[in-house]
Amino acid sequence: MYELNRVRLYSIGPAGARYADTVLDLSGVGDPVPEPAPTQPGFFDEEQTGPPRRPAPAGVLFLENGGGKSVLLKLIFSVMLPGHRNTLGGASSGVLRKFLLADDCGHVALEWQHTLTGETVVVGKVSEWRGRQVSTDPRKFAEAWYSFRPGPGLSLDGLPVAERTALLPAPGTEAPADPSPAATLAGDAARRTPYARGRRRTMKGFRDALTEAGKIEPALDLTWEEGHDRWIEHLGSLGLDPELFRYQREMNADEGEAAGLFAVRNDADFTDLLLRAVTDTRDTDGLADLVHGFANKLGRRAELTAERDFTAGSLDLLRRIAEAAAARESVRETHRSAERRTRRLARTLTARAAEERDRSRELAAQVAEAGAAVAEAEDARTRQSLITAELTYRHASLALAAATGAAAALRKELLDARTLHSAWQASELVLRHRSAADRAARVSAAIREAERDAAPALAARTRAARALVGALDTAADAAEAQADREEQRAYALQAEGEAARRDATGATTAAQKARSETEHLRQRLAEVEQETQAAVRSGWIDSGSAAPTAVTDQGDAVDPARAALDAADAEKDATAGFEQARTAAERTAARAREAAVRANRAELAAARASDALAAAETHLTGEQDGAARLAAEPRVAELLGVQPGELGPEALDRAADALRELLDDSVAAAERTLFELRTAAAADARVLAALGDGGLLPPGPDVLATVEYLGEHGVPALPGWRYLAQSVDPVDHERILDARPQLVDGVIVTDPAALQRAREVLAAAALLPRSAVAVGTAAALLGPMPSGPQTSQDLFLVPPNPAMHDENAADEERRQLRDRATARDEQIRALAARLGADRLAAGRLASWRTRCPEGMLAALAAEAEAAGTALELATTELAAARAEQLEAEAEHSDASRLRDERGEAAQQARRRADALAGLAFRLRERATWTGRLRELTEETAEAEQGQQQCTERALAAEQDRRAAQRAADDARRTVRALRAERAELPGSEGDPDDPDDLAGPGDPAGPGTGQDGRPASLAALREAHRAASQLYEQVGVGADLRAEQARAEGDESAARTELDRLTNKVRTRAEELLTSPDGSDGPARQAAAARAEDLVQTIEGRASTASEHLGRLRGEAERSAPATGDAHTELPAELVPADTGQAQSLLRAATAELARHTDLLAASRSVHGELQRSLEGTQHAAAEFDETAAQLRDGLREPGAVAEGEEEAPAPYPGSLAEARQAAAETRRTLRAAGADLGAADLAVRDTSDALVRHANSTRYEAVRTPARQQIRELPASALPDHAAAWAVAFAPRLRVLSDELEQLERNRDSIVDRLRGLVESSLATLRAAQRLSRLPEGLGEWSGQEFLRIRFEDPDHSVLTERLGTVIDEATRAAVRRPGAAAGASDWGRRDGMSLLLRGVHAAVEPKGVSVEILKPDAVLRAERVSVSQMSDVFSGGQLLTAAIALYCTMAALRANDRGQARLAHAGTLFLDNPIGRANATYLIELQRAVASALGVQLIYTTGLLDANALAEFPLIIRLRNDADLRAGLKYISVEEHLRPGLPVPDPDDADIQGAVTATRMFRRPAEAMG
Repeated sequence: MYELNRVRLYSIGPAGARYADTVLDLSGVGDPVPEPAPTQPGFFDEEQTGPPRRPAPAGVLFLENGGGKSVLLKLIFSVMLPGHRNTLGGASSGVLRKFLLADDCGHVALEWQHTLTGETVVVGKVSEWRGRQVSTDPRKFAEAWYSFRPGPGLSLDGLPVAERTALLPAPGTEAPADPSPAATLAGDAARRTPYARGRRRTMKGFRDALTEAGKIEPALDLTWEEGHDRWIEHLGSLGLDPELFRYQREMNADEGEAAGLFAVRNDADFTDLLLRAVTDTRDTDGLADLVHGFANKLGRRAELTAERDFTAGSLDLLRRIAEAAAARESVRETHRSAERRTRRLARTLTARAAEERDRSRELAAQVAEAGAAVAEAEDARTRQSLITAELTYRHASLALAAATGAAAALRKELLDARTLHSAWQASELVLRHRSAADRAARVSAAIREAERDAAPALAARTRAARALVGALDTAADAAEAQADREEQRAYALQAEGEAARRDATGATTAAQKARSETEHLRQRLAEVEQETQAAVRSGWIDSGSAAPTAVTDQGDAVDPARAALDAADAEKDATAGFEQARTAAERTAARAREAAVRANRAELAAARASDALAAAETHLTGEQDGAARLAAEPRVAELLGVQPGELGPEALDRAADALRELLDDSVAAAERTLFELRTAAAADARVLAALGDGGLLPPGPDVLATVEYLGEHGVPALPGWRYLAQSVDPVDHERILDARPQLVDGVIVTDPAALQRAREVLAAAALLPRSAVAVGTAAALLGPMPSGPQTSQDLFLVPPNPAMHDENAADEERRQLRDRATARDEQIRALAARLGADRLAAGRLASWRTRCPEGMLAALAAEAEAAGTALELATTELAAARAEQLEAEAEHSDASRLRDERGEAAQQARRRADALAGLAFRLRERATWTGRLRELTEETAEAEQGQQQCTERALAAEQDRRAAQRAADDARRTVRALRAERAELPGSEGDPDDPDDLAGPGDPAGPGTGQDGRPASLAALREAHRAASQLYEQVGVGADLRAEQARAEGDESAARTELDRLTNKVRTRAEELLTSPDGSDGPARQAAAARAEDLVQTIEGRASTASEHLGRLRGEAERSAPATGDAHTELPAELVPADTGQAQSLLRAATAELARHTDLLAASRSVHGELQRSLEGTQHAAAEFDETAAQLRDGLREPGAVAEGEEEAPAPYPGSLAEARQAAAETRRTLRAAGADLGAADLAVRDTSDALVRHANSTRYEAVRTPARQQIRELPASALPDHAAAWAVAFAPRLRVLSDELEQLERNRDSIVDRLRGLVESSLATLRAAQRLSRLPEGLGEWSGQEFLRIRFEDPDHSVLTERLGTVIDEATRAAVRRPGAAAGASDWGRRDGMSLLLRGVHAAVEPKGVSVEILKPDAVLRAERVSVSQMSDVFSGGQLLTAAIALYCTMAALRANDRGQARLAHAGTLFLDNPIGRANATYLIELQRAVASALGVQLIYTTGLLDANALAEFPLIIRLRNDADLRAGLKYISVEEHLRPGLPVPDPDDADIQGAVTATRMFRRPAEAMG
């Protein structure tokens, strides 16, 4: 934003207040510029010594009263507010032209400085009289505006107003003697006052100089404008707001009456004023245009809405009636189809019941035959069961006898084994007895030979050794022979064991084969059983059969063979049913195709009829719509003399030719009238232009051309009319006119001496005027009049227009011309609009008549009616064809479904038959498999038993082999031990066969025989040898020998006692065993005893197993024994078994035969039970089919009626009873539903028809006068369905037209409301901003920080605001429609008063409480007292009122700057006021004015002629002006007397001049932590 820096006025002003070349300097008084822009000074300019300063924030232009202060303000305002109408003070429009003399080229230039950067811009105005002659013709007054940004090449001081410009001290001033900067600055204005010397430039020369400077220095940004609007736009682009000067113009209308702008009646008026000042009128103008366009169409909204609602409701109801009627026909056809299907199904069920009764008679005979077969099968099975029992008893008896013999043999073998084991246990006891007896005998012999010497003792020992050696050799030979025998026996036992193992392996293989085959047969039987159970679960086999052929998991017997036969029969039946269903499906498919063809033909015919109807209706609707749009034009109704809306398409068709003639006549008349009006308007415009804003009517063009040409050649001349008006007394005007009219209407040369010069110039010019132009001197015009009447009867003067010579008459003529021009312009606009509308209507009518000749509408209506009739017939045929098609398709669907079901059933029956045939075959083989299974079980048992026996025999042979091998090993070990012992005996080198060596004294039997003459045992010989050796060692007999004898006899006695406890058999067997090789030593005897014990245990196990087997056989024999008698039955000779094997074979064959008879009996029982159940099921089915058919016939309205084409006997129902029941239930349900739907459809048609009648009779549509409504009201409700479809087609286009018009209206209304809401919300935000911006600065006491202006209101809700603004729009448009001529488009109030609409919207937004505006009351103590703004004139004094007005203006200016996006600059322009100090000169008021202005950024420029030192001291700048008279020129010039700047610091003259300079500085910055 900018502040006024300087003002320069050059060669301008009225005669009493001229400005020769005056500069008003406001610069350098304010604060330093905060962000100075870099500047480049001129080549000869002094370097700036400090930062630039802003202009004075407030200043006073002091000039005595009557000196020309108002002239100054008018000139300044003429730059910022161009246009004569905007002249300050409400002066006449030509006042500015009086500020220029003929030779003047006046200049008013304003230099503005930017508040932030200090950059300046110069805006100015230049004006002059064309031809250097003052004229009353405003066209002769030329004015233009320019702007540039000062630079080195051009500035305010260097304006090229004259041919040469210099900056010299102003007159009466000298250069200051004090060279200090302050004195220099203070005297800058005086020293550097521009002074133009030389000849003044004309406007063209000034423009050329500016243009040349702009070309040289483009940075000047030079702009030159001659139009008011473009100049105002340019000022806005520069950042200068011309609109503020409009309000300042109103504030300066009267001197000191600035408060008149804010004199409001209420708070709302103040907000209106504030919003008018701030709101951009372009937005409100656009809103007004929208409202204007909307208001012209709103007149018929209620009527259109009522007709639209009636048409929409009627169309909806008519469509519903048509749909309900069509639905009723469809439902009726569906009901007929349901009755036909029900009757057909009842007949097929009756036929099926008869078929079931015939089948039940056949099944009764089959049941009797099956009962006889069951009795025969029971007898055969009883006979075979007795034979099997007898063979079982015989086989058990034979097996028991064989087992008893085997058990006796085992018991004998066990007794021998136990005797052997006891003998081996007693062998040690026998051996001890023998040893004790032999030792006693030898001790006795030793005692007898005690007296012998050592020789005999040695001989005795030698004999004993030789005997022992012989015995050892004999024992070794015997042991070796025994080892050979035992090894041979082990080899034999091994061979026997291997043979037994081979036999066991063979038996195991045979048992495994039998088991494998058994498992295979069991698996096959299990598979058969699973298949049987699956067949039962699948329903292929009835589980209730009594025949035990097959048994399910639940124990139910089934007969697969019979089921297979039944499945085969069912397959044949299913295949036959499938063929029958396929045939029926093909038949129904053919019928469906035929029905589809007929339906397609009917649909094509209906489509063609529909297309024909649509085409006819479209054509008819298009023509009717065109006619309706034409008929809806108010101008058409006006021409035809009918009311708008009463003219229909038919009436327009009849009146089209007459209407065309009327339109042509109207257009011709309007064109003639318009031409005449425009011609008259052009003439008046020329006259009015000639009159201008003041003065007389101009003379003729030839006279003006002559005067101008004479003036160019230095001949002073005036038009005669002008000279008459200026120099002749008005009393003499008529006399001179009568006397010299040629000179009055000619040219008067004011200098008599120049008349000859004028004659020569004009003669040389050859102007060739088209009228007679008389040229004469003033004396010729004013010369003495001839005495006496000079009026000729043959010559008279037409009275001229008084405006040619009388200014009052000219003013009156000007007023009349303007009024007449205004009225004529309105008439021309209205006539042009009507002419355009008539031409458009005529064109549209001609186009429509070309498309639709007379009578075409009736023809199109008849064609549409015929097409509608054809469509109804085609629709009826189509409905019947579609119903037939639907029935045929339903039948085909049922037949196809039945065919598919029967095909699936046939496939299932085929699979069932195949599966049951295979199952029956496998079940027939099951008896063989069962017999074979029993045989395999027995063979497996026999093989397992033989394998067990062979295994036991192999184990026994292995045990015996191991025993023999151990015996052989023991014998070999005994041989080795005996031979080792022989090798260790002394004297073993002698011949053991020498008898001499072996016989000794007292031993006639020799050393190798015992006391009883038997050979001595090896143990006895060892003991003898030991005794002999001891005896040899003792030689003599002593007490020891006697003691030894006593001990030997005691041992013998004890051994005898133990030996006597054994049986003789055991003792004998033990003595025999001692002589065997196993009895040769202790280990051998122990091994033999262990073998004997193992043998006993083995035989005991065998005996236990044999005993168990014998017990089982005995139990089987007892169980199979006959209850009475010796046998179950008498067996034939060939069936009597001889042994166990034959008995087993015969028993196996008998068991197989019994199983076969059992299967036969079960099959017979199954067949009988199946037949019995089939008989019962058939009888039940026949009764159920009859019952179901009866129920279906009960649901028919005519049970006995037979449909056409159904006289032949129907085929029986092919499905099951369950399917029949389901089909009957579905059919009954469908029939009931169809009946209910038919009733509901009838009711819906009646209800909808009644609703249409009620809709047409509604009082809401009383304004609707259409024939359709009357016809709906008159027709009975039952007849409406017949016309519903046609009427619906006719209503649809009308509804579209109405809906489109109303939708467009609503869209327009919504857009207007939305736009108005945006403006209202913006306005409310503006009011809030105004309160915020009025906050006062500190230092004002209680007013510090207070908001000077407080605006309070309640924010409306969005929806509430929209509703209220809609009401405002409706009221505005209704008011516009009520205005006369609004319907014809003559109302343009909206375009002229969009701001009023916005203000009404703001008022509606803050309802119901409205807006409250309060301001602070200025007083001396600045109390925070608030007063309503509407009460200012009543409460405030004159000074307070003025101060409040200044504060309010500052707020408004700041708000406008904020709205223009300049709030950041904190400046709101400059306020000029004419003599406010005269009304408010109190110091506190001026301080308050300055504080508010400073806070809101407003620069105050006051003018005053009151010398009030206290008031003037409050201003930082005072410019004293004086008005001096120039007696030579008879003019007064205003000049600057002095600039008083108390705001600058005054230098102290006592201070010494400072001559030093700072050459270096040092800066210390405190650390951040120390600063914190």
